[in-house]
Amino acid sequence: MADVSTAQFPDEQTEQGQFVRQQDAFREKVTADGSSGFAAQVGRYHLYVSLACPWAHRTIIFRRLKQLEEVIGMTVVDPVRDERGWAFREGPGHSKDPVNGFEFLAEAYVATDPSYQGRVTVPVLWDKQTRRIINNSDDDLLRILNDEFNAFTTSDLDLCPMEYRPAIDRLNELIYEKVNNGVYRAGFATAQGAYEEAAYALFETLDQLDGMLSERRYLFG
Repeated sequence: MADVSTAQFPDEQTEQGQFVRQQDAFREKVTADGSSGFAAQVGRYHLYVSLACPWAHRTIIFRRLKQLEEVIGMTVVDPVRDERGWAFREGPGHSKDPVNGFEFLAEAYVATDPSYQGRVTVPVLWDKQTRRIINNSDDDLLRILNDEFNAFTTSDLDLCPMEYRPAIDRLNELIYEKVNNGVYRAGFATAQGAYEEAAYALFETLDQLDGMLSERRYLFG
């Protein structure tokens, strides 16, 4: 088993006490036509997720909405973790890894990149054919699930229509920076100034979104 004792919690704070999230390490794309080198196929890909992670919730929900449960497998890790990170254990709502027999998700990261020293995160899309992580960006994974597996589902749901994508991308950037990541920037700040900056931006953006939703039910559509 790979050494997973030191790769889970790297420093993500600046000298000014600001929380700076690490970049997603794996950004390959699955495509319907296989032009990316990773073709959409039934049973080839597997999601590793956690019910304790809001970033992973998006892929869990999307997989269900697109009716891809029989197309893309999924394993849920133990929500309780120590310094070794996310673990595969039998328990209510989570299980051992049926694909690779990994004990810790960090093993998937090291199998993909033996020099990897970043934080081990979910969700992860694993390619059983090449035995490596394809992507660990929840944003990328939502687009992949929405666009690239339509040949294998009876669902015609499109949660990111082309005519709305530029506006969706702009609003997503705001929500990510000020709200989704904003709560981490406030919660993990180690200096009062960094906390106040993040908290102010968070509540200012929530007010902005509240104003938008006071005029219509959905942000788009």
